[in-house]
Amino acid sequence: MRLILPFLLLISLFSCSDSEKSPKSPSPSPVVEKVLPRKKQSVVKPTLPSPVSKYSVATFLQPEGWGYYISENGKQIINQQTIPGVPGNQGFKTSEEALKVAELVRSKMEKGTFPPTISEEELQKLGISWRN
Repeated sequence: MRLILPFLLLISLFSCSDSEKSPKSPSPSPVVEKVLPRKKQSVVKPTLPSPVSKYSVATFLQPEGWGYYISENGKQIINQQTIPGVPGNQGFKTSEEALKVAELVRSKMEKGTFPPTISEEELQKLGISWRN
């Protein structure tokens, strides 16, 4: 009997102290935010609204020359490694040339033209040289 009473007392002390020290779900720590006064900012309004295109273009360099990518909503749909509309596997001479053609292709796609083919005449109008 003498051993049972102290044993029960120890068990009740430990069971009470554990439930007080460790709650079942931790409470989130409070977040203190500091509010800063706003500074005056100038707002620049465009004179003409520009439509947001779902197509984006990028150029890249490869051993054959420059090429371009066209992505739709972040997913690549065109990987053009050569000059379109001309025979052979020749890339563009500069990034600017590749970008001009990529912009033309993008404008055709925005108008609903698919596939957006490029002719030699269009390349000439853009000033793209492809003959060695």
